[in-house]
Amino acid sequence: MANILVIDDDAQLLQMVGLMLKRGGHSATLINNPFEGLEKLKEVKPDVLILDVMMPGMSGHDFTRQVRDQEDLAYLPILILTARAQEVDRVTALKSGADDYMSKPVTTHELMERIDHLLSSKQPVVKPGREGIILSIFSMRGGVGRTTLAVNLAMALRRLTREEVSLVDFSPSGGQAAMHLRVQPKVSWDDLAAADQLDHTLLKDHLLLHQSGLKLLAAPQLPQLANKPSSEFVTTVLKLFRERVAFTILDLPPMINPAVRASLMASDIVLHIVTPEVVSVQVEVQATRALIRFGLNLQQKIHVLNQITPEVQLPAAAVEKGLGTRLPFQFGFDEHQSRALAQGVPLTITTTQSPIPSVSLQMAEAIWQKIVKN
Repeated sequence: MANILVIDDDAQLLQMVGLMLKRGGHSATLINNPFEGLEKLKEVKPDVLILDVMMPGMSGHDFTRQVRDQEDLAYLPILILTARAQEVDRVTALKSGADDYMSKPVTTHELMERIDHLLSSKQPVVKPGREGIILSIFSMRGGVGRTTLAVNLAMALRRLTREEVSLVDFSPSGGQAAMHLRVQPKVSWDDLAAADQLDHTLLKDHLLLHQSGLKLLAAPQLPQLANKPSSEFVTTVLKLFRERVAFTILDLPPMINPAVRASLMASDIVLHIVTPEVVSVQVEVQATRALIRFGLNLQQKIHVLNQITPEVQLPAAAVEKGLGTRLPFQFGFDEHQSRALAQGVPLTITTTQSPIPSVSLQMAEAIWQKIVKN
């Protein structure tokens, strides 16, 4: 049984939702005023929050943003339940930080399915004696959509598991993860590297919080020397992440500098991104040989095919033959990505239908199931 807080200014609908939840075996706290609801959150500490959109004095979207601004509530599952049923309303709800969206009227069965999904996604990953998982996204060739996949995979893991997920942009030449998320990189790993001693508190102060709850350690805005950050810094920072964060996604630059080598050595899973082009396959073959020479013959390496143009130069079978391995995850060309980048809203936040969010969620589910089973 879960404790669920419901906030809706319509008294009749509020009572109806409360009755549905009780029939589903949950306890419900019903509030008809959003300002009272903010105060009640601290007292009730609900497992799930259900919100209406149109409320006097504060919309459900504004309420959600205020919740996400509070660190201790950043991971609270939020369901928007509203009479507004347009696609723009769903997109706005998810952009504000909600986890799910339903339009009224709903049946008890439909509501219970959504609640069960939100609750099942709260299983803890990092427990006493159990460390977090580090995943690297890597390619020696630029322009393969590496950052796009890193951002969307991180967002998919955050959305699926409701666990703490951090994204780290280790680019020394001005990373792009902050632009994908439309957050202002006021601090970066370069500022963190300048500290005398690293600890969890200092690391936390250098993370940028996205409205979804995803946290970002951004790259510096000005290009740095190619040998930065140092391998010692990377090793220390990743140890701190592993101790406190369920999933840490590393967006690695297309080079083998000390930071990349340390990141790959520390990673539990390495996703090598390749496009269906002859040059991309050739570069990946050479990169694999280089990694082996550097002693980085990684057992957890997975190749991922990402089609970034409408035209396909090589079929997937030819890419697999060239690499000598299978491609368990294949992203088709996603015509919506250019708009998502321009808006600063990753596709995984707004839809599950197009190629990038669809496959990102498949990857997140596969990773999640592997961790849960272990």
